[in-house]
Amino acid sequence: MTDNADVRLFEMAKQQDSVMHNLSGELGVKTSLYLVFAAFILSASIQILNFAKDLKAPSAQCAILFCSLGAAIALLAGIALLAAALVRTYKVFPAQEMADWLEKMKDYTSKYPNEAISDPANGVLKTVIQTIDANQIENEKKAKWIQIGAWCLFASLPFFAIGGALAVYSYFSRPF
Repeated sequence: MTDNADVRLFEMAKQQDSVMHNLSGELGVKTSLYLVFAAFILSASIQILNFAKDLKAPSAQCAILFCSLGAAIALLAGIALLAAALVRTYKVFPAQEMADWLEKMKDYTSKYPNEAISDPANGVLKTVIQTIDANQIENEKKAKWIQIGAWCLFASLPFFAIGGALAVYSYFSRPF
């Protein structure tokens, strides 16, 4: 491989590593926003449940049922989002270890100049690629849990909305 091609490969790998770390940050922000939304839905559902429990209309019982389902699904969403928010171990390029390894390679080649050794740039490049692959796997795990949480949140919204509407209807249709 020519030096120019090596430089391009290292630049591409470095850029890809940066993308993986930026993606991790974006997934963290997305997780936080969804968690806030899940907490809101859960809290609002509980408030509607407390409001509707004293109403005697049949639609109040339906409101309690729908809000309970919405709260349960929002709770599942929160659990999935907390799984996404677990601290993940992101790999960082082991610069010091690689520098020590390269120094050992130089020492070895100076002691044994006739020995054929592999190109040190290939070893460094393989390490960078392994770091990127490990980080991509972590990002995919986190994204999977975020997606599960988001789908649960979106599934809880109709239950919450219907339950809230029924609670309001029950309040205004109650006998005075």
